[in-house]
Amino acid sequence: MIFKQNKLKHLLAGIGISLVLGVQFTPFIGLIIAAIVGALKEIIWDWLLKRSTPEFLDFLATVLGGAIAYMAIKLILGG
Repeated sequence: MIFKQNKLKHLLAGIGISLVLGVQFTPFIGLIIAAIVGALKEIIWDWLLKRSTPEFLDFLATVLGGAIAYMAIKLILGG
């Protein structure tokens, strides 16, 4: 498996956030919000609240998911 289970969850979360907000607003806003949510999850939930271990690769997996959704929306809707 290329991604571990946790990274896959981050990837799918990024895709979901970016798809929903990208279609509702603009693809760029969906991508930016996915990145912000990914960063806030690592900073607040994992680091400050010590609920888990903050990992930069988790953040990157979330952003990658957002970027995949961004590109899909742009290809399907054009522009």
